[in-house]
Amino acid sequence: MKKIFMLTCAVMVSLALSFQAYCAEQAINTGKKSLIIYYSLSGNTKTVVNILQELVGAEAMEIKPVRPYPDDFHAVVEQAREERRTNFLPPIQALTHDPQAYDIIYLGFPIWGNTIPQPMAAFLSQNNLAGKTIIPFCTHDGYGVGRAFDTVQSYCPQAKLLTGFDMLGADARNAKTLLETWLKSIHVDLAQKNAASAANEIPLVITVGDKTINGVLYDNATAQEFKKLLPLTVSMAEYGGREFYGSIEERISTQAEGQLFFADGDITYCPQNNSVAIFFAQTERPNLTMRVIPVGKVTSDLSIFQETEKHADISFVLQK
Repeated sequence: MKKIFMLTCAVMVSLALSFQAYCAEQAINTGKKSLIIYYSLSGNTKTVVNILQELVGAEAMEIKPVRPYPDDFHAVVEQAREERRTNFLPPIQALTHDPQAYDIIYLGFPIWGNTIPQPMAAFLSQNNLAGKTIIPFCTHDGYGVGRAFDTVQSYCPQAKLLTGFDMLGADARNAKTLLETWLKSIHVDLAQKNAASAANEIPLVITVGDKTINGVLYDNATAQEFKKLLPLTVSMAEYGGREFYGSIEERISTQAEGQLFFADGDITYCPQNNSVAIFFAQTERPNLTMRVIPVGKVTSDLSIFQETEKHADISFVLQK
């Protein structure tokens, strides 16, 4: 009888501790400040960062070596191999954010030589992240994470390291669904953020030639500036089987960095050539040469753009 009682108590204590840990994980991003710290050379990891930033609403900081790596890929491989062999930590530029001011650190990087790049190692060696929650993620060429996440833990033995995320760098522009699944698995609750964002979206009526479709404007600073121009009609041209774009007369004031990828349905503003675009299809040319800032999206069937002539006047009007 005594043994049964003791066993029952042990089970109850174990369940209580498990529940306590579960609740702590469920509340991981509640009332806590998050920062995405990343290193990216080719741009794949940065593409993932842009999507992750949108999902979790965190600020981002890029790690940059004082001396950039060569443009030649093979030269980079040789230099990186020598840096690992000699355990050389390349000097990095001054940080734009103080990691100590944040509770949760998302740590992103490409996989180099089965581990983290030396610029990221330099950052970790110079910054004490004890007590932080670290959430690693990486891009690679198909060989997986290797010992990268273990290396991160070795640099941060007193930090809590959560289950990391990895994906093929070549597929980075399609990371959103994978990231959402991963974030859900580590109990980062996006539902509240997404619901709040959706509640603040502004209904939009878009006229393409003689046809009308629906869309929304996002709740961001650039979209608010775009809203001030409405109603707006833009003479647009089809390009590459993926978008309609056209220049506008008034320049939009924005501090957003923009991105070099797009999702189907995106309505974007490009500061470099002061143009608006609607992206309607992924093609063999998914990467952009100029940064665009999403200001909204088309919510109707996108096939209308496949049927539209190469040039069309497209109007944007707030829904009454």
